[in-house]
Amino acid sequence: MSHQVDDYYLWNSFWSSLNGGYIDMNYKWAFEQYWGKGAKPETIVLSGEDYDALVEKLNQPPDPEQVEKLRKIFNRRAPWDT
Repeated sequence: MSHQVDDYYLWNSFWSSLNGGYIDMNYKWAFEQYWGKGAKPETIVLSGEDYDALVEKLNQPPDPEQVEKLRKIFNRRAPWDT
């Protein structure tokens, strides 16, 4: 009985899962490819009060009127689909 398929699966899973290094490395490569070598992601710093206000806004249910307006926009045909 051959375990070759299982072994290759485990081998790939093992190397890909080491601290998420493979995924992290690929993300950094794609990020630098797009933004340029040595580019750093933007960091947003909020005060405690601003953070609490943001979380409160995110936890509120959406305004039904705004949802309806957005639904109408999404249901329109795109200008390039004429």
